[in-house]
Amino acid sequence: MEDNAKIDPSLFQMVEEDESRDREKISGPSLSFGQSVWLRFKKRKAAVISAIIIILMIVVAFGSTPIINNSTLVKSHPQYANLPAKIPGMDAINGLNGKLKQDGKWVDVYKQNNVPSNKYFWAGTDYLGRSLGQRIIYGTKISLIVALVAAFFDLTIGVVYGIVSGWKGGMVDNVMQRIIEIISSVPNLVIVVLMLVVLKPGITSIILAIAVSSWTTMARQVRAEVLSLKNEEYVLASRALGESPFKIAWKHLIPNLSSIIIIQTMYTIPTAIFFEAFLSFIGIGISAPETSLGVLLNEGQKNFQFLPYQMWYPAIVLCILMIAFNLLGDGLRDAFDPRGER
Repeated sequence: MEDNAKIDPSLFQMVEEDESRDREKISGPSLSFGQSVWLRFKKRKAAVISAIIIILMIVVAFGSTPIINNSTLVKSHPQYANLPAKIPGMDAINGLNGKLKQDGKWVDVYKQNNVPSNKYFWAGTDYLGRSLGQRIIYGTKISLIVALVAAFFDLTIGVVYGIVSGWKGGMVDNVMQRIIEIISSVPNLVIVVLMLVVLKPGITSIILAIAVSSWTTMARQVRAEVLSLKNEEYVLASRALGESPFKIAWKHLIPNLSSIIIIQTMYTIPTAIFFEAFLSFIGIGISAPETSLGVLLNEGQKNFQFLPYQMWYPAIVLCILMIAFNLLGDGLRDAFDPRGER
């Protein structure tokens, strides 16, 4: 029978070893999720540069606190009023050498006002002779404080609210979402105006307005993601093993929500910065003699026709700050999403 037939070994031939057998082997090291995110993030040059700019701004703004504070900024020096920028070594560049254009000619304003030769104002002065550079640095610190406050409420109220809403579901979810809709339907400007009824204009009213409404977008996004995550096998297994909802949220939900949380926070920050600048610009946020970027823009636009630098410098800093956070958010979004790899 054919089943008992013996196979002749001479019918077979040994295949010589070559490199083709190793083509499908994985030679690279295994990477964790965090390492993969970092490698993808480093490829986004704009995001990396933005992160460096933000770090430098934070270091300069908060590192200057012992030297630059609100008490030193309110002191006026009329003899130094409306001086243009003067930077040592920039004598050949008009606008940065202490000269202004008057009647079609560049005039050395420092010499005209008998300013000592060793006195420099790198960003010029305002109409009261206060250093514009110091006020911009302090205003940047105020904007960053508002940004940190907005991020704090996003990471506390927004994340917790979204997790609870998505995890509970049913009637609890419906009620919590209707509350968010009511809060979102009230404009932030109206909330600030209502705050001014009981509080004076300042950073406190801005922080309270942010605390009331800034976290709603984060809560919605977290809730939508929790609705899908709570039906995953590892979550169902944890529930079957008797894990408490708090432990499940801490061990399983939050790590899987980290990308959404980080990305949404990066988009909330520039919105909060612009919100503070806008309120201060129209006079219902931080008001003089205190300063912020919005206050500087409001003061600078009054003399914009004759002294444009008083508005340009704070406007440039505000734009750089907002663009940097937006580009950083885009870079983090692409880094956390492997499907965005190009």
